[in-house]
Amino acid sequence: MRTFLIILMILAGVLFVWSVLLMSPKWGIGLGIGGMSGANEYGSKKSLETKLKKVAVVAGVLFVIIALVLPYTLRG
Repeated sequence: MRTFLIILMILAGVLFVWSVLLMSPKWGIGLGIGGMSGANEYGSKKSLETKLKKVAVVAGVLFVIIALVLPYTLRG
C-alpha cells in the first residue's frame, strides 16, 4: 500500500507541474517572455485553460492528501 501511495504521489506531482507549466501566463514577466496578451485568447483556449486549472487543483489536492496520509501507513 505504501509503495502504491508513493507512486501515486509522484504521478500527482508530475501532473500538477505539467498542468501549471501548460497554463498561459496572465500577468508579470511571463507576458514579456511568452509574448502573449490577455486580449488574444479565443474560446477554445479559455476552455483548455479551465480544464488545466481543474487538473491542477485535483492533482494538488491529491498530492497533499497523500502527503498527509503517507506517514500513517504501515511499512511493508
